[in-house]
Amino acid sequence: MILFAVGNEVLHRNEISELELIAYIKRVKEAIPTIPVGYVDAYYQFLERPELVTTSDVLLVNFYPFWEGANNDYSVSYLQNMMELTQTISKGKKIIIAETGWPSKGENVQEALPSEMNAMKYFIASQEWAKNNNFELFYFSSFDESWKVKQEGTVGTAWGIWDKNEKLKFELKTDTYVI
Repeated sequence: MILFAVGNEVLHRNEISELELIAYIKRVKEAIPTIPVGYVDAYYQFLERPELVTTSDVLLVNFYPFWEGANNDYSVSYLQNMMELTQTISKGKKIIIAETGWPSKGENVQEALPSEMNAMKYFIASQEWAKNNNFELFYFSSFDESWKVKQEGTVGTAWGIWDKNEKLKFELKTDTYVI
């Protein structure tokens, strides 16, 4: 599926107004009317902005149970709840999980504990959940991003499946994951 994403978390960071974003989306839709156009942001941004949902052809939504302090043991239930809330306001439009993930190190957020084990558990569980429920999911991130330390602390640097040196953090052994 080909689609256009107009903006990524610009409302979350208060970089532009909702009206400005909607104007950009409409401008892109007019320029390329045969390709679906959407916007990427946290699910609650869509919950709070019905006009954004109406204007978008597809909802490109970020779901992060970690940032909301979810215990890893309940993270997929939390993910499911985020999806269900988004579905209630989606007006039947396709929802694509543009980002989700779990950090392997850094600071705790309430009951959300970053660790290599929790990162791998969430990776596997979220992939299985998406497959079993026929949802498209993009996992964040492929590689650790050491430059994010200034913005998000250590936790911001450790979301990758590979480390900053392109070394896979987790090993496969037959049909099970070894950490």
